[in-house]
Amino acid sequence: MKKILKIIKFTFITILSVCLLFILYFFVSNKLFLESKNEVNISYLTKNKIEITNSINEKLFDDDFYKSKVFLLGEIHGYADNQKLDKEMLFFLNKKLGVKYYIAEMDSITAKKLNVFLKDSSKNQQTLKEVVVAIKERIPQQSSQELFNKWNDIYDYNQKLTDSLKITVIGIDKNFNDDSNVARDSAMVINFKNSIKKMSLENEKFYGLFGYFHVLQNRTENGSETFASELKKSGIKTTSFVSYTLDSEMYLPKNPQFPTPENEKVDWINADGPLQLVKGINDLKELSEPNSITLFKLNAKNSPFLKSQHLINVKSRVFGDNIIPQKGTFTTDYFQYVFLLRNSKALTKIK
Repeated sequence: MKKILKIIKFTFITILSVCLLFILYFFVSNKLFLESKNEVNISYLTKNKIEITNSINEKLFDDDFYKSKVFLLGEIHGYADNQKLDKEMLFFLNKKLGVKYYIAEMDSITAKKLNVFLKDSSKNQQTLKEVVVAIKERIPQQSSQELFNKWNDIYDYNQKLTDSLKITVIGIDKNFNDDSNVARDSAMVINFKNSIKKMSLENEKFYGLFGYFHVLQNRTENGSETFASELKKSGIKTTSFVSYTLDSEMYLPKNPQFPTPENEKVDWINADGPLQLVKGINDLKELSEPNSITLFKLNAKNSPFLKSQHLINVKSRVFGDNIIPQKGTFTTDYFQYVFLLRNSKALTKIK
């Protein structure tokens, strides 16, 4: 009996030791990947940041920025503040540049219904709800009450515009009945270009919200072409913003792939870990406040991000693949601006 107890004790201690070593390795490797604060980056970012309050401030935008034909915001789905950013970016670009065509990560059928809602004099809530529910089929984490509210706000804004500035949605994602072998991002580019030709929009500018990966303007190691990288290769001048989060909650609706809490919210998928790590995020954290949204410009003159891979090198422990930039490429080859969301709430299920 004593021998059996001895074996059990030894086994328990061994398992516990292995678990502790794994946790220690996990913690240390995360810390090493994230790196400590970089004073060169911080010195630059201090002069190239602005906190976003009720609207987008144009302080960080120069003449070259306004020459872009396409403006893209890339999000990791599930965070409520991204819906606020999307709305304010659209309003800002509409007022400043007359951007009225919103390109969307949705198929043409859903976009058509959304346009019906935007043009309807009666603000049909049932039509809008059908759109939000339809989006759940492709992007479950985006289908939410906040998405519903955002389009209601855009409707109200649209009603006050002259006809020449009214917003129209162009859905460029693949239709669900599209069984072609064309890659999804390539299909987006084809659909986008076809829409420009069909609607005679050659002289227009465009804005849209997409999943993070779609707005990267260069291929990553072992990665495929993205929507933005193909636009860039086509000679279409594009500006990409990406959104990162700290101390925030993500909406994770119930699904068979991952365990989901009862309230469908998780707070362990942020840019500083433990399951997602963005190299250099500590520099942005140093220069931002809790409960805030801060915009950082990465491509100003003498920017260290013109010659480094900070903020584009991303390690994913569970969700998705690691993002490893190609050799010889730098952060600004992929995106030019970063929004840092701190203490964002999760999106919520539509009522």
